[in-house]
Formats: sequence, structure tokens, C-alpha cells
Amino acid sequence: MSRKYLVLGNYTADGLAGVMKVGFESRFDEISRAVTGLGGTLIEYSFCEGTYDFIILTEWEDESKAVLLPMVAVASGAVQSHSIRLISAQEMDQTCSHLQEVHWSPPGK
Repeated sequence: MSRKYLVLGNYTADGLAGVMKVGFESRFDEISRAVTGLGGTLIEYSFCEGTYDFIILTEWEDESKAVLLPMVAVASGAVQSHSIRLISAQEMDQTCSHLQEVHWSPPGK
């Protein structure tokens, strides 16, 4: 089953200087090559105004590769990112089907 991941990212000062030098389209090409090279599918890669500089939406059969790519990017020192695994409504319903199995109560209750 494939999984979708949303990456919210920001460039570091050095990363932004680098992308301004080589161009933003070159980053799209690089991300596309990196994702497909690991067997994923690039759904969206857009630049943003506001809190984040860019978002990347991908789909993966192998979740370890979905986690690996942002780690490599952050390790380069050029970006900071947050990865979010997206969960479908069907998966959420499947998760909630186990509700009766949960034996937990909040503190003081």
C-alpha cells in the first residue's frame, strides 16, 4: 500500500543563497530526480510565502525511503524540514475500529 508524505521545508541562509544562484526550477528538477530515483512519485513541489519556503507532496511504497530523503536534505545543512505522513479517511476508520481495545484514562479520571 502506498503512503503519502507532506514535507514542509525552509531553506537555511546558505540554502537560500544557493537556490537563488542556480534558480528555483533547478530545485524542482533535483527533487523530482531524487524522489523518482528512490522509487517514489512526486505529486507536488511548490514554493510558499509565509511560514514555509516550500512544500513537497510525495507517494511511496517503501516508507523507509520516504523518511530517508528529507534526512539527507537536512543533513546537507541547506534546509530544515518537517515530514508528515498523511492518513486517508479509510485508514482512520480502520484505526478507530480498535477503539474498544483501548484501556486508558486521562490523569485524575
